[in-house]
Order: sequence, then structure tokens, then C-alpha cells
Amino acid sequence: MENDSDPLAKFGLDAIDLRWTLKDIAGKRAWIINKQHLAKLIDLGLVEMREDVPYLTVAGQNTVWRG
Repeated sequence: MENDSDPLAKFGLDAIDLRWTLKDIAGKRAWIINKQHLAKLIDLGLVEMREDVPYLTVAGQNTVWRG
């Protein structure tokens, strides 16, 4: 089931891992963040770096809790 409004939908089962990485960022659990996922989420515009700390963008905040 593909949802055009969900930027992670195109990643299939990998979307689950990407969503958990978003939740780790939201929960400020930087020590467990997957660096490969982080790079992909930055490319998607869901995460931005501020002083070497990842933060969710507005789009990332809207995506992180999507069911």
C-alpha cells in the first residue's frame, strides 16, 4: 500500500527502520542513531543537523508519528 503523502512509503519494509530512526532523533537518543539512515533522512528533508545534532524538520515531525 503506497501513500503519496508519506515520504517513507517508497522504502517498503525499510520504512520501519527509518521511522524508528526518526523516533530515536525525536527522543534525543543520539547514541543509537543509524548513520546510514540519518543520511537518507537528511536527503529526504526530514532531518537537519544543527551543531552536529540531528533535529526533525517540520516534515520529519509530521512523518514520525504517522501510522
